Amino acid sequence: MNELAQAVLNTSEYSENANLDVANKIGRMLESRGKITREEFKSIIAVQNEKNVRFGDAALQLGLVEKADIDAVLAEQFAYTCPPDRSTKLDYRLTAAFQPDSKQAEAMRSLRSELLLRYFNRGNHLSLALVGAEDAEAIALTAANLAITFAQLGMRTLLIDANLRSPQLHKLFGHNERNPGLSDLVAARTLVEPIAIPDLGSLWVVASGTEAPNPQELLASKHYAERLQDLAAHFEVIIINTPPLDRLADAQIIAAHSGAALLVVQENISRMQALETLCNSLRAVGVRLLGTALRQ
Repeated sequence: MNELAQAVLNTSEYSENANLDVANKIGRMLESRGKITREEFKSIIAVQNEKNVRFGDAALQLGLVEKADIDAVLAEQFAYTCPPDRSTKLDYRLTAAFQPDSKQAEAMRSLRSELLLRYFNRGNHLSLALVGAEDAEAIALTAANLAITFAQLGMRTLLIDANLRSPQLHKLFGHNERNPGLSDLVAARTLVEPIAIPDLGSLWVVASGTEAPNPQELLASKHYAERLQDLAAHFEVIIINTPPLDRLADAQIIAAHSGAALLVVQENISRMQALETLCNSLRAVGVRLLGTALRQ
């Protein structure tokens, strides 16, 4: 046998072994999840070899699993998050989760990459405030979708609702608005633990909490800074939702504690003069403006 023929044979053997190794990994994962039995695993391998198809396709042809089962296993192998199922309480406007192939989700991932390169790689436990001149809902949606993209990388991500006047995040994540949250934590009313979002892997949320009569004083207090530092110690990325800056100083205070902010701008809505005033007010208290997120 000449060298070329031997090389082709070796390549073929390697490919077959690699395919078998992949099949074994997928099979073990499905078996550990209770989706197939050991005997069913053997049946799938037999069909795979007979029809020269992928392990997942063979399992689907036999009717032993559903496509969602295969997608979940592939998601675990490639370290990405599957879209939530229909029974989820998550708001469908969380496009980074529900429509990961959309232009909006891709734009959010591009923003994530910029932030990783320009900010989050410069230290540990850094927090970023999202600020805007108007529309609390738009700021919250941007904050939530951005946080989801970080969580999809497997980074431990914390999303905090610091809009104590008009809370938003509990609506997006299907939480009870009466649950304790940031205000309760800062006021030391009760122990507050970040809420894990099972559908989104590495994402945790701290809601705004009980309506407080003095939100600005709470946010400006040393207790807020201390609690934020305590929370940050357990996460790689902290994204903070803030109220609009058009009438309140709350967002300015929150951004000053974080040290950095991302400006949320709405196409055909945000006014240049208002944005200029907002940027100047943030720079005046030493906030580093990292860029702009444009919502269409």
